Amino acid sequence: MANAKHEDAVMKMGFDYFRNTILKTLGIDYQYEEIGPTELVELTIQSLYMDFTFLTTGGFYIHTEFQTTDKKEADLRRFHAYDAVYSNKTGKKVITYVIYSGGITNVKSELDCGLYTYRVQPIYLKDKNADEVFRKLKQKQDNGEAFTEDDYAALSLTPLMSGKMSRKDMFKEAIRLAKPNIELSAEKTTAMLYTLADKFLDRAELDEIKEVIRMTRLGQMLMDEGMEKGIELNQTDSIKKLMKNMNLTIDQAMNALEVPEDKREKYRKTITPDN
Repeated sequence: MANAKHEDAVMKMGFDYFRNTILKTLGIDYQYEEIGPTELVELTIQSLYMDFTFLTTGGFYIHTEFQTTDKKEADLRRFHAYDAVYSNKTGKKVITYVIYSGGITNVKSELDCGLYTYRVQPIYLKDKNADEVFRKLKQKQDNGEAFTEDDYAALSLTPLMSGKMSRKDMFKEAIRLAKPNIELSAEKTTAMLYTLADKFLDRAELDEIKEVIRMTRLGQMLMDEGMEKGIELNQTDSIKKLMKNMNLTIDQAMNALEVPEDKREKYRKTITPDN
């Protein structure tokens, strides 16, 4: 499968922008203060990677996971482990929403943990139809009408909806619809689609998606930074540029540029967020 680390630059750019649109569309309606960290390190030095976390103005975290499979209790135990470590680390409550794609419905949402019951809130996208979203947006495009924020939010989620296309083809169609538009929202939609593709597609399929986005402005940005062609990073300038252009931390920029672990400490010592 594709890279399991989803704290890359594309994801952060995409979901930060849409947290007040996509989540609200799905009924997850909170006011947020900031993005939360998504990498948890246990005492065993095993890294746990959550999909997305956000700190709300109410002082608790919203944790969201995207799922295309239902592994029942195995999934719940994994989510429970995430939330337990996260709550211990932050000292705050965590509420988890699990967004299920395609035909998944009626999953087990509670786990008996002895003296207490762990619960997640499932959200099902089965009743949302990607074909209908594509049809509506193609018609608007043909009529020269601008897409709304809700349109872009729906377009971002189409690969997780029901429909006649394969998931890979849904990603391609969604990106093609976003590409002709010059609004910032179009770039953010492409970023969100790339993020989900990185999570759900295998490497060969992801390579096809990269070809589709290559000529977008987002694709050009990624290519410039050496991500598309796998150019080896040998200077700190690329990290600094990515941090400046996309408002990233040092670690996020190094994740996006796939800097090897054995070189990271060197760059941390030579770069500060003020550079």
